[in-house]
Amino acid sequence: MATIEIFGFAPSTYTQTALIAAAAADVDVELKPLEFKKPSHFALHPFGKMPALRHGNVQLFETLAVCSYVDGVFGSGKLQPKDPVEHARMLQWISVAVDYTYEDLVNGLNVDQPSSGAVSAAAEQLKLLDSALDGSFFAGKQFSLADAFLYPMVQFARGKLGDSALEGLPSLSSWHDAVSKQPSVRKVTR
Repeated sequence: MATIEIFGFAPSTYTQTALIAAAAADVDVELKPLEFKKPSHFALHPFGKMPALRHGNVQLFETLAVCSYVDGVFGSGKLQPKDPVEHARMLQWISVAVDYTYEDLVNGLNVDQPSSGAVSAAAEQLKLLDSALDGSFFAGKQFSLADAFLYPMVQFARGKLGDSALEGLPSLSSWHDAVSKQPSVRKVTR
């Protein structure tokens, strides 16, 4: 079996997303820590973020690129819907996760005592996600990269706000339960 190197820290929600994609593709991963914001880190990711990937001569940065590569090369694209509408929805929710959800569910809560404004923004983001679900998963009826992006963020918020964060959000709670049972998710987040 092939081995890929993913550079990042295990608690990072984006690193977890890349690891979930790798687990779904059943590829061996060597998680390598970064010398954060040092020249060796910038050599892997010019913006000093994570994760980055190295597989033979292929070196990639940014979570979507890493996940798309891993899923396409090793997972036969099973995390990327073939239906054009579902594929577009997957990309839409990945974009939402990166541009908005991360800010409210991770950045805003990533302190010892989140402000009431940050807690309120996180609650609103969770409500939005709940109202957006019209099926089992964010792109349709099967687990996709969109779910792999959003799940670690929702988990992070639950860790900061408590299990009650999903109370009164039936669609998001059902989605959370379904995603948490995915073998790739269990392998990464156990």
